[in-house]
Amino acid sequence: MTVLHPAACSPLRPFSRVSSPPEPVPTQSGAVTVSDEPEYLKALRKSREQRKPGAGAAEASNSGKNAPSPAEREATRWAREVGGRDVRVGPTLRGAKIAILVQPITPFGTPPVSLEGLPHREALAERVKAAQGAGENVLGIFELTTGRPLTVETVEGKVNIVPGKPRTIMKAESPERMIRKATAEAALLAKTRKPDEGRGGGGGGRGRR
Repeated sequence: MTVLHPAACSPLRPFSRVSSPPEPVPTQSGAVTVSDEPEYLKALRKSREQRKPGAGAAEASNSGKNAPSPAEREATRWAREVGGRDVRVGPTLRGAKIAILVQPITPFGTPPVSLEGLPHREALAERVKAAQGAGENVLGIFELTTGRPLTVETVEGKVNIVPGKPRTIMKAESPERMIRKATAEAALLAKTRKPDEGRGGGGGGRGRR
């Protein structure tokens, strides 16, 4: 008679399957995790993006929009001739038609000179009256639309504007025109240059013994 071992008579245990860790998903070629990216790679990628033609054109467009107009540059030049090199140019000059140069009247020290922009002559008359009431000295007025300094005379409470001699306003040159001008000057210089120039004078420093 066969005797079974007690362990053989024990109930079957359910089979437990041990799950293996998930296999890592291979990354695509060139894909970089941003969180694990070194700083020097970030700087290198940013430098490459800035070298793209579109980025340079956008920066040039933004700088061109923020650049002052030729009339505004001439008004600033005039203001520094009249009020000194330390004239403060106010943000109201952008897009203005008239610029006024004012300085507060004070017995202490030298107050700053400010250049302000105005939209039209009616606003100029009001600003002159306000300067007289606030104790400000009007050093000069410049009309950006005509390039003329203006003289204001107050007669019986009425402001009279007398235009002066117009100034020459230099027009801004486009980058293409500047490149063509530089190329023409370089070609002219190459034609007029002597063959021995830039070569140490052809060895003229040596003497005969």
